Amino acid sequence: MKRLPTLIVSALAALALNATPAVAHSLSEDTDALPSMTGQPAGQVIMADHRGQGRVIEAFGDIDHADHVVVLVPGVGWNAAALLDESEATRRHPAVQARGILAQARKLDPHSRTAVVVWLDYDAPSTVDLDAAESTRAIQGAPRLAAFVNMESKRADVSVVCHSYGAVVCAHAASRMNARDIVAVGAPGMDVSTVGQLHSRGRVWAGTAPDDPISMVPHTTIGDLGHGADPTDPGFGARLLPTGTSHGHNGYFTPGTLSLINITRIALGRFDLVRDR
Repeated sequence: MKRLPTLIVSALAALALNATPAVAHSLSEDTDALPSMTGQPAGQVIMADHRGQGRVIEAFGDIDHADHVVVLVPGVGWNAAALLDESEATRRHPAVQARGILAQARKLDPHSRTAVVVWLDYDAPSTVDLDAAESTRAIQGAPRLAAFVNMESKRADVSVVCHSYGAVVCAHAASRMNARDIVAVGAPGMDVSTVGQLHSRGRVWAGTAPDDPISMVPHTTIGDLGHGADPTDPGFGARLLPTGTSHGHNGYFTPGTLSLINITRIALGRFDLVRDR
């Protein structure tokens, strides 16, 4: 597609993202205290690459013997250095989110063998800007996500949980990865109009908290900008992930929230228990 002049592109990006300072700040804002699960269990770095912004894949739990593997794909603002630094980690930190899923899995089924992987083998947009409004970074990372999921799926059931811009990465990997389930939370869109256009081999779920500012992002596409339909819209066709008491853009993995419980139920294959209470 022919590129538009920079000034016009910038204006359209602001429209497509509704990226006022207040919205951009609220997407990354997190005022919670340090979670008690910070640092436990320790993560195992299974891949590190210093190219680009720095990429890393980190596992929590015994991934070598897991029956269920959750692959968590973070969104805007993350790189290898930030991910591996937990000195000021709050609920927004993917490692904290991964431990939240792992702890909930052990609570729901103490005998389950579950591992959670934070997959950051792509150059995520650094902030809510033009890169976040476009899909280039997601398209570039999608083949690596599919390859990783397909490798893990040879010995475990794999669920891919995609947060924020991470849902765009998952969308472009969906047709070629053997994920049993794809769960999009706080997604700006998935670059398609309906779930069928993802050509996913597994179930697709979507959920957004009532006060998540991502809901202020217009679900449209203008040239190369924007990520299409709202995946939680009934017309999109995804399975609804009830989020209950989750709060804001970064609260989907907070202990005690219905969103975390339902995400974990999906990870454990207990689809019959996914509910709105």
